[in-house]
Amino acid sequence: MLHRRALLFAGLLLGTAVAAVAARPAFADQGDISVGGVWITRITHSWAGVSAADRATEVTRRITEVLSTPEFRQGAVVSVRPEGADALVMVGNMLVFTVTAADATGTSNKPLQVAKYWASLLGQGLTRALPGSTFYF
Repeated sequence: MLHRRALLFAGLLLGTAVAAVAARPAFADQGDISVGGVWITRITHSWAGVSAADRATEVTRRITEVLSTPEFRQGAVVSVRPEGADALVMVGNMLVFTVTAADATGTSNKPLQVAKYWASLLGQGLTRALPGSTFYF
C-alpha cells in the first residue's frame, strides 16, 4: 500500500512538472523577425559593423514603418533584387532586409534564394497584419 502511494505521489509530481513546463509561454529570441503571426527568420549574424541584435531591431523598425505607411494599406509588391553578393527585400520602394552570405550559412542556398523565401513569408505576414490588404511577391 505504501509503495502504491509513493508511486502515485511521484506520478502526480511528474505530471505537475510536465504541465508547468508545457504551460510556459515561448519567448522570442532577440533576433527573431515576425509579422502578423508569421515567423520569418532569426538574425544571427552581424553585417557591415552592425551587430545581429541591431540588425534585427532595424528590420523590425522597417516592418513597422511598412505597416504604418498609408499607401501600403491596400497592399504592395514585396520584391527581391540582387545587390552585389547580397540581396535586398523591398516592400514597394522601402528596404526591409539585406540578406548576406552569412545569413545563408548552413544552407545550400545563396542570399538571393534566402531573400526570396523571406520575402514570401514577409508578404504572408503583412497580409495578415493588415486585413483587407494583399502583399504580392
